[in-house]
Amino acid sequence: MGTIDKGFLGGFQGRLGTAVGSTWKGKSVIRSRPPRKRKGDPSEAQMDVQTKFTLMTNFLRPLADLLDQSFKKTAVGMSGSNKAFSENKNAITGTSPDFTIDYPKVFLSKGSLPNVQAPSAASVTAGKLQFTWTDNTGKKRKALSSDIVFVAAYNQELNDWEFVEKAAARNTGVFEMDLPAFSGKPVQTYMGVFTADRKTVSDSLYTGVVNIL
Repeated sequence: MGTIDKGFLGGFQGRLGTAVGSTWKGKSVIRSRPPRKRKGDPSEAQMDVQTKFTLMTNFLRPLADLLDQSFKKTAVGMSGSNKAFSENKNAITGTSPDFTIDYPKVFLSKGSLPNVQAPSAASVTAGKLQFTWTDNTGKKRKALSSDIVFVAAYNQELNDWEFVEKAAARNTGVFEMDLPAFSGKPVQTYMGVFTADRKTVSDSLYTGVVNIL
């Protein structure tokens, strides 16, 4: 606290920016304005929203490069990653504070391109994950042999993703993914399809949980 005796401002009363002026024992006094006190603690509902936000953000963050592309067309005024977060809010389940991700409800892409048929994932070789599907080129409108399949795998224990944006052409029907870091662990698996120019994408498909050999 300081006193003012015909100072630069002279005496003043009340608030001025971060200063507060008053009179004490006949002298003009200036002191700093105390920080605002927080009006109460966050409500339980607010804490739940924050917990869910953090959970989904940490889950999707490693996929930012893929999501920025796979949600690009539907992301208006925001990044593809932010759009992906918005689309996946309903994939959070559980009771406060023990929220978890409902993996089958997760979407890594959303779009109008037809996906492949009969998708599946399995581990038949140590440290590898094999995706297979039925080529449906020409059987559905806009399904072309040049379309490119993307694949992704997530391990909860390590909180880590591995993905390949350009895995194989639609008409290939198979792709083997190297996952030595996930050997002996379960992974959640997904796949989807881009057009060759990457302007259009399919809804992604959840292909189940697979134990990597």
